[in-house]
Amino acid sequence: MNKITQSALAALVLGACSTASFAEDEAARGGYHPPKPPIDWSKCNTLGCEKEIPISLKINKKCVLTGGNAIVLSAAGGTQTTNYSITTNTPYVLNLQTANAGANNTTFVRHETDASETIATTIVTTKQGAAGAVPFGNSNHAGQAVDNYTLAVTNTAVDATQLAGNYTDRYLIKAYY
Repeated sequence: MNKITQSALAALVLGACSTASFAEDEAARGGYHPPKPPIDWSKCNTLGCEKEIPISLKINKKCVLTGGNAIVLSAAGGTQTTNYSITTNTPYVLNLQTANAGANNTTFVRHETDASETIATTIVTTKQGAAGAVPFGNSNHAGQAVDNYTLAVTNTAVDATQLAGNYTDRYLIKAYY
């Protein structure tokens, strides 16, 4: 019986050593890898196989507003202009306003310290290639292009008794989808 026990113990030790050495070899080759899932043959027939691979591209909406230098009006009156461009890849709504008069093109520049002192101005915005003026407030535009605009601000000559100082307004441009 002693010989049988010795043989069993020897087999157990040899088996453990071979398992440990197999594990070391497997680790050296990059570790254990589970078996791959079975191949789906459901789309195959006697003529062959088929599969669809979707292809897509998403382009986000984009709007770039460039140009539009500051306008300095003359005390002698007249019209001053500047140009700006709106580049979009989608139709857009253009909202034009002024800080002093909102969505009205008959506006004014206001004295920096005495809000009751104003000088009347008229603002006209035109779009290259379009007939007439672009209205204040909201207007729809096709986009997918570079739209060029001209801003013209007109004021009458200033009276000699007009309060001295800086008079300002702001032309507000907003393009949204």
